[in-house]
Amino acid sequence: MNRIAFFWVGDQTSIPEAYVTSIRLIHGNTIEVIQLSDLDTPSIAGVNQVLRQKLCNDIMVARLEAYSLLELTEEYTFFTDADCLLLNPLVIESKNDILLTPRTINFKINANYPEHYPEFEEKMISDVMPFLFGALAVKRNNFFFQQLLKICQCLPSRFHRWYGDQVSLAHAVSNQLFDFGLLNPDIHLNIIKQVPTQTHIHDLHKKGVQLITFKGPTSDKEINLPLSLQYIRNIVDSKNAY
Repeated sequence: MNRIAFFWVGDQTSIPEAYVTSIRLIHGNTIEVIQLSDLDTPSIAGVNQVLRQKLCNDIMVARLEAYSLLELTEEYTFFTDADCLLLNPLVIESKNDILLTPRTINFKINANYPEHYPEFEEKMISDVMPFLFGALAVKRNNFFFQQLLKICQCLPSRFHRWYGDQVSLAHAVSNQLFDFGLLNPDIHLNIIKQVPTQTHIHDLHKKGVQLITFKGPTSDKEINLPLSLQYIRNIVDSKNAY
């Protein structure tokens, strides 16, 4: 693993700042961190480079545009959400060029949130979005995100605003547009829903969890991310004390 890439747009940058800080705490300067963004978003301290372009106003299309901009290499690039923290050194090994994160929790999707999606009526979420988009590892295949972007652009405009990334990915998988392997969601995208505690973060670290991500409103993330980051600092400081 030689680099991590994340997408972020907007003036409020506390969430990606916490993420990049956690990466540097765990990896130091041994891993490249790339911010994918629009023309106006501030650069996040600690990244190696910022790749900018004029993006679509719709967030789902914009992220796929930004991901498509990055030239892939022979080593994996780990594409993640920005509302994440690294707990342990990132290790990803597979023979596949594309690694996806399977959804492990199934539930009946709300077809009226954040607007009406008739395609989701009476559907379970794994029926329409079986893979999460918060963590993907890709190498060599520079057409992967371009394919997803084309699919998303052909979807009804409501998917350009929300869900378009996961729905496009599900469409591509169901049509066998590429071969893929799987990431371990317990290790590579462990979802935190409750208010984090030092004990919880420490236990996840001991179990070898590499990446955690936070669900809930942005206001909660702006509290929980820095709090958890301090817990990670405590773990790193404790290790360095010996």
